[in-house]
Amino acid sequence: MTSAHRAQIGVLIVDDSPFMRLTLQKILNQDPGIKVLDTAKDGREGILKLQSLRPDVVTMDVEMPIMDGLQALDEIMRWQPTSVIILSAVTTEGAQSTLKALDLGAIDVVAKPSGKPGADLQAFSRDLIDKVKAAALVNPARLKPKEFSAVSANSPTTNPAASPSVITAPAPAVSPETVKTGSGIHAGISKAVAPKSSLNKSSGLGSRAVSTGKVGMLPKHAVEIVAIGTSTGGPSALQAVLPTLPRNFPVPVLVAQHMPPGFTGPLAQRLNGLCALNVREGVHGEALKAGTVYVAPAGKQLQVQRRSGQLILNIGNEAPIPTLYHPSIDVMFLSLGKEVGKGTLGVVMTGMGSDGTKGMKELKKLEGFAIAEAEETCVVYGMPRSLVDAGLADRVVPLGEIGKAIVECVMRRG
Repeated sequence: MTSAHRAQIGVLIVDDSPFMRLTLQKILNQDPGIKVLDTAKDGREGILKLQSLRPDVVTMDVEMPIMDGLQALDEIMRWQPTSVIILSAVTTEGAQSTLKALDLGAIDVVAKPSGKPGADLQAFSRDLIDKVKAAALVNPARLKPKEFSAVSANSPTTNPAASPSVITAPAPAVSPETVKTGSGIHAGISKAVAPKSSLNKSSGLGSRAVSTGKVGMLPKHAVEIVAIGTSTGGPSALQAVLPTLPRNFPVPVLVAQHMPPGFTGPLAQRLNGLCALNVREGVHGEALKAGTVYVAPAGKQLQVQRRSGQLILNIGNEAPIPTLYHPSIDVMFLSLGKEVGKGTLGVVMTGMGSDGTKGMKELKKLEGFAIAEAEETCVVYGMPRSLVDAGLADRVVPLGEIGKAIVECVMRRG
C-alpha cells in the first residue's frame, strides 16, 4: 500500500541491533497515528524494503554491517527520496556522522538512549514520536543532498574571491583591524574582521554578492543583534544562510537550533568551517562580539544580560516560561526583548510547532523586526507559519534570499 492510501504514518526501522529494532517498534506502535511497516538489519535490506513498502518515514542507524546508514541514505536520496531520521550515539564520531547524514538529506536526528541506569526513555520516546510526525509532513521533493560541500576548517583556500562580499554603504566604515561601536549595547565591543587566515569558507550561496538595489521592508531602528531560530531541517538551512554573511558583519548573531545534547558543538564547528564569520557554541558569561555567531548549547537555554553596556551570554537551565525546548527560541527572543528590544532582528526558519511566536510577540511590541522563511523552501512549514499567521512577520523570504535580507536589514544601521 502506498503512503497516499494509509491512514497512519508508515515507518520503516533500519538498525543492526535486534534489541533496538524491537524497542523502536514498541515505542512507535504505541501512537495510534503511527504504524511500523517492517524492520531491516542493515542499509541494503532497508533499501530493498523501502522500495516495496514505500514508507512515509525511515529511522536509520548509522553504524551497520554490509551497508551503513550513510551509504543507504545516499542511495535513498538519489533514487527514492524519503524522510529519514538518523538515530545516533552521543559521541564525537556519532555527531560527525550525523552532520554528514544531514548533508546527504536526512531531516533530523534523535540521540539514542545511553542504556545507563536513569536514562530517560520516556523523553526519548516522546522525542522520537514527535520527530516522526514532523518528518511525515515533509514534501519528498525537498529532500535532496545539499548543493554545497562542507569545507574543512583546515583546508587551504583555492578561490579567495569566493568569500562573501563585505558590507558596503550605507554600513558604517570598517577598519581592517576592528569593528567598534561607541554607544548602545555594543559600547566597547571590538572584533577582528580580517578574513580568517586564507581559508575558503564559502561555497554555493555564500559566494554571491549582496545586492544594494530594490529591497523589501526594512527595520525602523538600527539592528544591534540578529537572532535565528530553527528546528527540523535547521542545520541545512543554517548552512545555506550563515555563509552568506560578509566577513565584516557588524553585529553578533545568536542561533537557537533544536538538537539533542552533544550535537550543537560539532554543528558549530561545521558552520565555522563554512563561514567568513567566527562560529562557536556559546559559553556562559562571555561578552558578545560583532561578527561572531553563537550557537546555543543543546540541553540549555540561551539568554543575554547587559553589564556595563555589553551583552553577556547567560547559558543555563532557567527559563521565564514553561517550554519543551532546550534551547527555546521563545526564551531567546524574550531575553532579547528585555535587554535589546527594538534593535533585535529575529529570524525564524524551518521547523515544526510554534516555538518563537510567543517571544516574537514581545519583540514586536518593542518594534523589533521579524523575518520568516517562506513556505516553498521550508522542510517543515510550522514555526514560520505560526509567525506569519499571527501577523508578526515583517518579511517572508525563501531560504536562498534570507542571508541577503539579513544584510539589507543590518545595513540600515542608524
